[in-house]
Amino acid sequence: MATNVFGVCVILFGILVQFMHRRYALYGMVILTLFGAAAAVTLPAMGGASILVANAFMVFFALRILRVTGLTPAVSSLLYPSTGFWLLLLIIYGLVATAFFPRLMAGITETMVVQRLPAGLSRIALNPLSFSSTHITQTVYALGGIACFAASFAYFRTRDAYQHFLSAFFILCGLNVLFALADLITFATGPIDFLDFIHTANYSLMTNVEMGGLKRISGTFPESSSFASFTLILFAISASLYLDHVRPFTSGTFALAFLILLALSTSGTAYVGLIFVLLMLTVQSILPVLHGEKMRKPLLLYAGGLSLIAVILLAAVLSPTLVDAIASFLDESLLGKLDSDSGRERGHWNEVAWSNFIDSYGLGVGIGGARASSYLFVLLSNVGLPGLLCFAAFTLSTLFRRSVLRNGTVERHIVRAIGSGLGASLIAAFLVSTVYDLGMLFYVLAGGAAVAVFPVVTSRISANISNKNAARIGRQIAPAP
Repeated sequence: MATNVFGVCVILFGILVQFMHRRYALYGMVILTLFGAAAAVTLPAMGGASILVANAFMVFFALRILRVTGLTPAVSSLLYPSTGFWLLLLIIYGLVATAFFPRLMAGITETMVVQRLPAGLSRIALNPLSFSSTHITQTVYALGGIACFAASFAYFRTRDAYQHFLSAFFILCGLNVLFALADLITFATGPIDFLDFIHTANYSLMTNVEMGGLKRISGTFPESSSFASFTLILFAISASLYLDHVRPFTSGTFALAFLILLALSTSGTAYVGLIFVLLMLTVQSILPVLHGEKMRKPLLLYAGGLSLIAVILLAAVLSPTLVDAIASFLDESLLGKLDSDSGRERGHWNEVAWSNFIDSYGLGVGIGGARASSYLFVLLSNVGLPGLLCFAAFTLSTLFRRSVLRNGTVERHIVRAIGSGLGASLIAAFLVSTVYDLGMLFYVLAGGAAVAVFPVVTSRISANISNKNAARIGRQIAPAP
């Protein structure tokens, strides 16, 4: 096992946070999800597999929260009627599938997997099904994800948790903008890469790529599509907060900044995902009427859309050649993507993943057993139809079960924004995700959303805790809505 300076700092902060206020644990957990290309630990025995800083810090985050709340709230997050019950079933099935199916069905199908090569290199190749190191790494990530969900669920039941999340979220937004600008500046200034200290994970890095003369923004991520997927989540949350007038200046400024960054990213994921996210936010602005609330006025969406149309029309009038250049750029980045080498390769991944699903009789080949180019095909090939149904039950019940929070409260608005972020995360994942792991931010958001639809009130949780811990936790747990 090897580490680096960044990883050592994260581990030291994880130790230090055990003696600080619990909100700093949440700050660290949320903010470190930004560093999608930074490894805290590298495992040479696993072919150089990397453990990202957010995944490493999750251990310290969970430990700090459990020391505050005890085990009961975390365990209750995984038991019915909590929505985490379906996530628990998914993980249990995934563990069984990973432990047995690659061996029982060895050679029955060929899967797309990452092959670790000497000198820290890797490649994606088609191999007969067998148990591999990716089964282990992705299973560890999956277990970390459910632990993060349980710890986040427990945290969001403590007093002022949603306000703590809001503060952490805005810090995350500011850092994402700063690192995106640093990425653009690095590209403009020449060979010096200011972000080299972040790009330490054993991934295929595409951080100095351009399209149509524009820098493909990757920021703290290994490539532009990952940056776009992450920024899409931040845009959805900040735009939703703005529409509900939660710190409107700050949330509106970040929403506009992310809209611009997504437009400049040159990522097809950003453009297609943005269409679906804007549609989702528009629908969310109308739905409150069904629950007796006022309709949100999506001024940001209307103003942004009208401004974009006005700019396009003005450009068409003033410079027809500019319109041709934009059309060529869109064809390269979006419309012609399926005909590109990359598009055909990713399409082939999905074809192979579908074959894995069929050849495994709909059971899957285990977590990490196959790669695809859409989370739908990742689920089908990894955990089969049973896993897909469990994941659907988890996400649908988390997003669409009626909230127990009172209408019109700031907490209700924050939860609605968290739901928007979850929706954006799923949109991006179903567009381009290649592996089972959805990232720690997804599970933090899922924990916050699951608390808001949890039908068991706090007093019933506290009643099951030992008398010694009940008084201590009673001071920490937020009152029932």
